[in-house]
Amino acid sequence: MVIGAAFAGYELLRPEPVYTRHVPITTKIVFNREIAQIFQKKCYQCHTDGNVSVPLTTYKEARPWAVAIKEEILEKRMPPWGAASGYGHFTNDMSLTGREISLILSWADGGAPSGVLLVDEDKAPVFIPPITGWEQGPPDATIPVAADLKIAADTPFKIDRFDVNTGLKQARWVKSLQLNPSDRRAIRYAAIYDSRNGRWLGTWTPASKVIAMPAGSGIQLPAGAKLTIEMGYRGGMEEASGASELGLYFAEKAPAQTPASIEITAAPLSVAPGKIGERFRAETAIKTATTISAMWPRLGPGARSLELTAIRPDGSVEPMLWVNSVRPEWPAPYIMKEPIALPAGTRLVMTAYYDNKTDAAIAAKPSLAITVLPSSRPSGTLEP
Repeated sequence: MVIGAAFAGYELLRPEPVYTRHVPITTKIVFNREIAQIFQKKCYQCHTDGNVSVPLTTYKEARPWAVAIKEEILEKRMPPWGAASGYGHFTNDMSLTGREISLILSWADGGAPSGVLLVDEDKAPVFIPPITGWEQGPPDATIPVAADLKIAADTPFKIDRFDVNTGLKQARWVKSLQLNPSDRRAIRYAAIYDSRNGRWLGTWTPASKVIAMPAGSGIQLPAGAKLTIEMGYRGGMEEASGASELGLYFAEKAPAQTPASIEITAAPLSVAPGKIGERFRAETAIKTATTISAMWPRLGPGARSLELTAIRPDGSVEPMLWVNSVRPEWPAPYIMKEPIALPAGTRLVMTAYYDNKTDAAIAAKPSLAITVLPSSRPSGTLEP
């Protein structure tokens, strides 16, 4: 959970004093019980010491921000998850449930009590996830990324791309990847692509640290393979390092399946100044039975929403994804909880809408990368 631009740069909402006046307590919801549990699950990926936004791990840290937290929730800016519920089910869904929203609002409106004696209010919850480190243990190969990059304080959001050499001496099957930033304060996301064909391999975010291939599958990288890393940065209160390491984890043998990739791209258009609701549409037909496991939108400036719908050969329609609140600074991969099987002949229809509130035209070309497992596709063989 990230408290929007306010917490990233402290420029919009500010904390209220805690003990400057008496605040009546009108709720039984307390920080050290219900609220801390929610924050551990949905917020501490970004809100801890030395992380991308202000820490909320103790009552004394969180209490001054109670009003700001309420406003961010009501404006649906927090947590930064753009997909609407009911249009696909995703393993990395960071949105608040209705119950979680109700508990946080009750706490904020009811005086934001701690639940313990004042002497214990600085007591941290039991578990705070580490900012850096390898989630799966030491990787089989480690690649430095942007080793010398520095992000100056107050740098506006920007996207950099880096080509890196894997250093592989022979072809290997990759079962998972992870980015390990040296400084969490500046990085927002990192998308990894195969430099040979531009194929999307996965995206690291604070909520999706491990990029795992679908179960029983793997990606083959040849000897000397290169990867392209697209990284989103934003400066904070102080200069931060933009350096990271990319860890690769190999399978011991060729997997049963090799994921394929579908790219749906709309024809490029220019969105005129002041134009609201410019519509982009593109579709593709699936030639063989396919199982969809993950999606990655690339929308660019001005994007307002994106929809993906599957139209089966029998005419039935299945909503796959609706990103109804695009947050350019906080993009997310959408990883299916249960991969969705689609028959041959299914049409995948992507629709995107753009608003241009600037005085200059915006060039737009929305695209959506989809990771699939064709049911009839055999695994490849290792190349020398």
